Amino acid sequence: MQLFKIEIGDTDREIVNYKSGDFPFLIDKDEFRLVDEGYIRWHWNDDLQISYVLKHKFCFQVNDEKIVLNPGEGIFFNSNVIHQIKPSQYDCSMISIMFDKSIISGSEYSLIGKKYVDTVINTNNLDFVVFKKDVQWQNDILKHVENIYSSYYKQDYAYELEIVNNLNWIWLSLIKNLKDKIESPSKKTSPDYDRVKTALNYIKHNYNHEVSLDDIAKSCNISKSECCRSFKRVLKMTPFEYLMEYRVLKATEYLYNTDESISNICMNVGFNGISYFGKTFKKFMNCTPSEYRNYIKNNKNSTSNK
Repeated sequence: MQLFKIEIGDTDREIVNYKSGDFPFLIDKDEFRLVDEGYIRWHWNDDLQISYVLKHKFCFQVNDEKIVLNPGEGIFFNSNVIHQIKPSQYDCSMISIMFDKSIISGSEYSLIGKKYVDTVINTNNLDFVVFKKDVQWQNDILKHVENIYSSYYKQDYAYELEIVNNLNWIWLSLIKNLKDKIESPSKKTSPDYDRVKTALNYIKHNYNHEVSLDDIAKSCNISKSECCRSFKRVLKMTPFEYLMEYRVLKATEYLYNTDESISNICMNVGFNGISYFGKTFKKFMNCTPSEYRNYIKNNKNSTSNK
């Protein structure tokens, strides 16, 4: 059984709600053992992100690449890079460090920001960076990620300064070790990613209505064939496959959070027939809607009895 995790805003851009506007930093610990969680679907952040694996393996999909990371390894995502995160099994956990560029750059028009931060954010040569233990500079960054994690949860006196110091060290290491990549001419930008982002937003707001391939293609002003090619190049699936997966994802929310009948849920998420809904649900979830709901109830009961 596959299970979903949803922490995305009104678009597929992730909205980070920092606890304090004057300290735009957050650590989110994702534990994929709860029945309403299973993976973090395709989305992107305006903010900068470092993910660090705590338990079991994760597959990070970014652009057309899949990166499998073990516990103690990590990955940096640049701003506005579309990605998806899937755990390898039940009971996986990871942390995601989210921070605004101002943590590093300071004031909006600072020399540090212009010279060493905006150049990283604005290049399309650096969508992500993987951190492995067997590369010394990357292993050193992983140790500073661990320091940030420890400071954030201990919250001793001046922990914010400890976090900023570690982030600055990480950033300095990144730009020094990847200087040539950052300063090299940007590769030609593909329109695929902007097209797919527009299409994902359209599906998000219209999934519960009748949606055709023509509708999705028109939302990003391209032909149906080009729309399919863009989805294949970016997400490795067709627009229709994404729409069906998204409808099933929304159905799991209803099954988890409401007592709505399965026939009503079927209609609420855009399916016209209960039989096709059940078949599609089982394709993505490896179980029927009824089995999923029963699994949820049993899990809730066992959790409440602990």
